[in-house]
Amino acid sequence: MEKLLVTRKDAAQMLSISVDKLDELQRHQKIRCIHIGVRCYYSMDELRAFVHKIGKRP
Repeated sequence: MEKLLVTRKDAAQMLSISVDKLDELQRHQKIRCIHIGVRCYYSMDELRAFVHKIGKRP
């Protein structure tokens, strides 16, 4: 079964970027995270949408 949410570290690895770059993208509202308590998680749908969106840039 596919995970619905992944950690910041896992999300960064999946996108082949650093956690710092992921945090920067989140601060600039380029990608959204889900806060559960003090932790930030990323949905697989959000990661896919982000990759799809940047793939359409000219």
